[in-house]
Amino acid sequence: MAMVRRRRRHESALELTPLLDVIFLLLIFFMVSTSFVVNREIPIQLPQSSSASIDASNDRLIMAIDAAGNFSLDGEKVSDVEIAELAEALKRKLDQAAAEKASIRLDVDEATDYRFVIKAMDICRQVGISDVRLNTLSKD
Repeated sequence: MAMVRRRRRHESALELTPLLDVIFLLLIFFMVSTSFVVNREIPIQLPQSSSASIDASNDRLIMAIDAAGNFSLDGEKVSDVEIAELAEALKRKLDQAAAEKASIRLDVDEATDYRFVIKAMDICRQVGISDVRLNTLSKD
């Protein structure tokens, strides 16, 4: 008697376990390798004014000066406060902004010496910015 061998047909199945392992490893890789933006602003305490108004225009540059006289331009700290270097940094920001009529807002700490405010305003005038505004807090 001849025996007939039957071939068993194996059904193919999609294994999800290796796929999930790879996705999990990719997720871990991207979480570890991602860099987060660090807030680089200098802390300042603005002076208060009874006539302060809220100006919500976001198209202007912001120069901050803390109590020690450290300058920051749009959140980036300017290392040396030499007039020429600060003017160059301001010119680079103006080229990036490409605004026809540039304006700048000065956020100055209430304990800052007046000489630093004058230096900032002098630099703005040298660069050609005529619209310089001082930021204050409302007393209300």
